[in-house]
Amino acid sequence: MKNLPFYCAVFFLFLAVYILFSNQRITTSMDVDVVRYASEYAETGDYGSEIKLSAGVSFSPKTKLFYPQEGIGIVVPLTMFVHISDIVSPDSQFVLFSFNQVFSALSVLMIFMILLLYMSKKKALLYSTLFALGTPLFVHSKYFLPEPLTLLSIISSVYFLIKFLRDKKAFYIFFAGLSAGYSLLTRPDAPIFTGIFIVTAFYYIVQQDKKLLIRNVLSLMIGFSIFSAVFVISNYQRYGSALETGYTLDRNEVKSSLETEIPITYEKAAAAYQADQNSKETSILVQQFQSQQKYLEDLNKVINEYGVGNTAFYSSGAANFFHGIYLILFSPNRSVFLLSPFLILLLFSLRKYFRKYRIEFLLSGSIIAGYLVLYALRAPLSYAGSAAWGIRYMLPVYPILFLSVIFFDRSEVLQNKVFRNIFYFLCAISILFQIIGSSVNYQSVQMPVEYKSKKIYGDKDMTWAQESRKSMMTDFSSSLLLNNARIMTGVLTPEQKEYGVDTGPNDWFFYQVIKGEGRLVQGKEHSLGNFKLILFLLLLTIGATVFYILKDPSTQEAKK
Repeated sequence: MKNLPFYCAVFFLFLAVYILFSNQRITTSMDVDVVRYASEYAETGDYGSEIKLSAGVSFSPKTKLFYPQEGIGIVVPLTMFVHISDIVSPDSQFVLFSFNQVFSALSVLMIFMILLLYMSKKKALLYSTLFALGTPLFVHSKYFLPEPLTLLSIISSVYFLIKFLRDKKAFYIFFAGLSAGYSLLTRPDAPIFTGIFIVTAFYYIVQQDKKLLIRNVLSLMIGFSIFSAVFVISNYQRYGSALETGYTLDRNEVKSSLETEIPITYEKAAAAYQADQNSKETSILVQQFQSQQKYLEDLNKVINEYGVGNTAFYSSGAANFFHGIYLILFSPNRSVFLLSPFLILLLFSLRKYFRKYRIEFLLSGSIIAGYLVLYALRAPLSYAGSAAWGIRYMLPVYPILFLSVIFFDRSEVLQNKVFRNIFYFLCAISILFQIIGSSVNYQSVQMPVEYKSKKIYGDKDMTWAQESRKSMMTDFSSSLLLNNARIMTGVLTPEQKEYGVDTGPNDWFFYQVIKGEGRLVQGKEHSLGNFKLILFLLLLTIGATVFYILKDPSTQEAKK
């Protein structure tokens, strides 16, 4: 508890920085999806909806309801933010829009707390800053997408496991299991991490005092079972299967259910309309009918394009798989090592420690490999996580890769002046890339590409979506890094000019406040209050927390 003020300062520092570089407005269809469902959940208490509120949803043949494809572990916390926003600022959505910035800052704090177990506060803070500003977490903190919260649950699992190994206290392994279980509620790929992590935890428990084996195993499993039970029960209630999260529903089954349900809904809507065409019941039934009909139309397009099996894999053999590996790790578009090149150097120090920590390396490497294989199989069309910055699907395992900085700091590589300068240079490049990534609303890149594709292929089927996505994922001329730089400097492509893309850094909160223009400031739907006062408070928070951190005695000792 003695470090609590320092921890709070670190949290508020990065929270303020993330908000400064946020867009503070809904940007993506997934944002709209999860916010609307969270708002309805907050208002009615019903998780499912009779109406398809937005794009990122699934239809359950069991309940005949629409559900957000975001996990319940995302929707429920966001619902809490909806309630808090309604209480704190009923005329503003500023609190609501800070959702992912809060969890991103908490993730950085957890990284800091892990590093603090192995190095001084000064070094831990410097490396945590590199993680916060030099990885795609910086950009993804802007959106309502699930990765930062998944990231937090994974980092928390690792932190509590390390604390258990150090302090031998059962409640730490309980919280490790609790955090790992929560990750299941956030993303459909979380079982990869959870399964390997639980095996890792068992391995370490067996290495401890054998007299405490049963106590520690029970503590782990009780913690893990709490949220894993929520995972199983919620899946079964929605889809009739303990493991179904809405991503792998058989399209034929969904289609058959809709074709049966639509006539029934139509008859109910027609009867309600005849009774009272202006009633609330009539309005809901009409919207329900329209939602089911539109979802069936979209589903038929997808079935014609991809077939009935909703596996989401676009693999066509070994060549495509290895192409996916290349795209994720090294391609000059949005790969892991392109956007955060300093990560390459962290790997140089691992060889020295491999013999001593062989099991640890194999287990942690298996988690990264699991995610890598899964999304390499989905390449090229899905490898980057829609059109978001970098490989957002890989973001949850960035901490596992980044924590090799502990070995990097202990190795002799930084003693070499040339190597040290290269590392500093790559760190600066990584942060610069993230600033470029945060500067432009990615729709400024995505929408012109889709617009061009629709002009070529039309929009009667999904060909336009497939071709535009393929271009976004694999064609460097459509990369976000290149196009964000173009938009910032005003050098637009013909498609961007035709679509009407705004030039300059159009997606920074502080920039829009200073300029007094942009959708944030001029938005008619929601007022965000006194922008300049908020900006002043954010700058004051950054200055005050930096001053406190630098003046902290333990930081001063580290400097000496």
